[in-house]
Amino acid sequence: MGKKNDQQLPPRQPVWNIWQGLFLIALVTLIEFPLGWLETPQDLNSLHGILYFIGVGIGDALLYFIVIGIFLRLIRRPFSELGMVKPLKRYVCLGFLVGILLFISVGLLGNLLTQLLGTPAPQSFAVAVKGGDHTWEFVLLIILGGVIAPIKEEMLFRGLMYPPLRQSLGKGKGMLLTGLFFATLHFDIVRFLPLFIGGVVLAWLYERSSSIWPAIVAHGTWNILMAVALWMQRS
Repeated sequence: MGKKNDQQLPPRQPVWNIWQGLFLIALVTLIEFPLGWLETPQDLNSLHGILYFIGVGIGDALLYFIVIGIFLRLIRRPFSELGMVKPLKRYVCLGFLVGILLFISVGLLGNLLTQLLGTPAPQSFAVAVKGGDHTWEFVLLIILGGVIAPIKEEMLFRGLMYPPLRQSLGKGKGMLLTGLFFATLHFDIVRFLPLFIGGVVLAWLYERSSSIWPAIVAHGTWNILMAVALWMQRS
């Protein structure tokens, strides 16, 4: 039994390095640029704009999944080495709890920073949620923000980027740099600190559970609670 459990753990000595991870991000960016997927979405208050936003989000996630999948195939490693292994139930429960705590604590910190630095431009996801007129639009946005985006981002930041950083710099610095990448690539100066803290906490959860799924659960719970709060503010 002990040997079987050891085989389920994500690699502590990944065969890829951080530069290969950054190359994959750059490659996806180069593919998305001519498609217009990197531009700020327009008309998010309309049905057409919301559906386009959802379509781009799904396309972006699929593109990352395909590119990372091809990379893993080239180096002859399975997706399980990104931490996509079945977690213990207690860590799934911990993921829900962490997601709730992140929603509360990061939200409070964000409100404090807004008072000090001013109100930042709303994120595209927030605009889309508030711009929806129908419940089914909200459901699609929940699927995007609460399921698809967390799987993509955790696969990228915690699954692909964190293991080589941990191997080179140790757990502490690896978590900090993973959080730094997570916050930086959201391109939001005012929300940088809350996102950085969230990224570090999600890396800790990945490290603690030896699986990427509790971090996905936490990330999804965080996003869903945020979306519900935004939806309730519409009236």
